[in-house]
Amino acid sequence: MSRARQSSKAAGEAIEAEVLDLVPALQYVGDSTAEWHDARVSGLLDGSGRVTLGSTPLLENGTPVEIKAAQRRLNSGARGRFYIRQRQHETLVAESAAYLFAVYDPRDQRVLAMLAVPASIIDELLPDGWTSVDGDRAEVGYRQLAWSRLLDTETVEGSA
Repeated sequence: MSRARQSSKAAGEAIEAEVLDLVPALQYVGDSTAEWHDARVSGLLDGSGRVTLGSTPLLENGTPVEIKAAQRRLNSGARGRFYIRQRQHETLVAESAAYLFAVYDPRDQRVLAMLAVPASIIDELLPDGWTSVDGDRAEVGYRQLAWSRLLDTETVEGSA
């Protein structure tokens, strides 16, 4: 299957693997250990030099981290969005966890920019009300967050 035709889940897993490679202080956590996050902090979060990890807060070792990916641009031309699931988000907040948001180019699945943010402050950036979605991404209680609400558009758009 070509990368352009990968499912959103497969694309997300590919970006997750790249993020884990780019940020050595993130240690992978499999679904058999915890389904609500992808990694744990084990050192100072820093990019590999190829991609800058912008405005990263200091996160304590052991902090759970959920990696979220969004395309730089969708086929429609609109900027991509991160999907925040209500149940998972509530767990992340309760566990003092963080998100690591990664924007990628869907053509070559290359990460363009990343930002780590404590889950507790994301509520301030999310639109009001939890929504539902049907189909292959069926979920009760989710919100969408445009990457441009978190990252500098010139930095991301200029790096493609």
